[in-house]
Amino acid sequence: MSVASRNISNRRTEFDGATAAVRGGYLRRTVRFAGAPLSSRLQRLAPLSVIAAGGAVAATLLGDSMLYAVMPSSPGAWGLSVAAVGVLLSANRLVRLLSNPLAAVIFSRLGTRIPFGAAIAVAVVVTASYGWMTAFWALLLARVTWGVCWSMLRMGGEWTVLDEATDENRGLLIGSYSAIVRTGGLGGALLGGLLTDAIGHRATLSIFAVAIAAAGVAWLAAIRRLPTLPPPPTQVTGLAAGFADVLRDRRLLMVSVSGLLVGLVFAGLVGASIGFFLREQFGERITLGGLAIGVTSFAGITLASRSVANIGVGPLAGHLSDRIGRVRGTVGGLLIAAVGVALLGLATSIWVFIAAVLIAFIASGATMVQLTAAAGDMAPPARRATVLSTYATFLDLGAAIGPLLGLSFGSLTTLRAMFLASAVALAVLALVFRATMSGRPTIEAATVGESTGG
Repeated sequence: MSVASRNISNRRTEFDGATAAVRGGYLRRTVRFAGAPLSSRLQRLAPLSVIAAGGAVAATLLGDSMLYAVMPSSPGAWGLSVAAVGVLLSANRLVRLLSNPLAAVIFSRLGTRIPFGAAIAVAVVVTASYGWMTAFWALLLARVTWGVCWSMLRMGGEWTVLDEATDENRGLLIGSYSAIVRTGGLGGALLGGLLTDAIGHRATLSIFAVAIAAAGVAWLAAIRRLPTLPPPPTQVTGLAAGFADVLRDRRLLMVSVSGLLVGLVFAGLVGASIGFFLREQFGERITLGGLAIGVTSFAGITLASRSVANIGVGPLAGHLSDRIGRVRGTVGGLLIAAVGVALLGLATSIWVFIAAVLIAFIASGATMVQLTAAAGDMAPPARRATVLSTYATFLDLGAAIGPLLGLSFGSLTTLRAMFLASAVALAVLALVFRATMSGRPTIEAATVGESTGG
């Protein structure tokens, strides 16, 4: 064995030993609420490290989620056109095509805590700036900065989860983490819409900035109780090399392309255009059971329902994928999501609209948890940075294209056609996913799966 090989082997042995010791500490540690210990079952569902990271990430999503609920239905509040809103809601995702591999390099060199904490601090400033800037270029800079922050936050959160996970509970932990994070999307979309109607977008975003700062302080207090895990022996590659790694592994490529399309349809197209769809179809006020609701508030409630659905379905979908396998769960989720998007494209009644978004959001949330778990299956410590950053880049590419497609045309008819085309694409993807993932694994995929212990 060469000296380099021995060094890598020694680092991996040291890392594995440290990981085992830290995990043992986590399992022995009792998480307490109001002085009462939780059961060991709940501790496995949400270890302290996952709670701390997920809670911080959730807080940083408040301002971003609010923009998706408020900006498309009230572009005049910022002095913007609908097309300009589409650019702003895509800019943060486009920049992540470059910042995702940068995050991989930074985390492999510095570990999780320093870049994660810095991203929280920058998110406070960015969220406040959304409320007090009206110049398009200033808002664009803020959105680009947020995109870089999100690359760091997502990498740190997912890395924390995979450090805790095993082959038996990876889906469950990813689903639990996703549920925690989605509370931020819920608060941003629901409270953002309601507070904007009540006190205006500037005051609302200022409140959210304070909330993020408070969450950052809570995260710092939590991690002081946790031992530090040294960075694993990671093989860090650039964006081009990461893509090449995916292209050589047809299963990882299939998972990444699936994430791209699901992100395009739901995080991008549907998420960014709900406010526009509601205003164009139902007007400035929506009557529901005799109650008139402002379109901005209703858009916020609708987007909040996506987070509620994901919070409820996340742990269950993850646990189910651990039991029945990623392929069955993903194919079923894609087909049900296709039905929901098709109904959305045909909806002229507010009740059909509500049923459509609930079906679509529940199915898409379950599908994303299972796709992320599948990517985690192929991300052992030695190449975790490459796999996570490349998979995230595919997701962000799809999520960035969605708002550009949905809001650039400014036509309800065109938007409906896009929803129907998306439903067909999801159904076709389900068939291709089953055919690709049900076959014999590639050599590389099989090797990675065997080495993935957490």
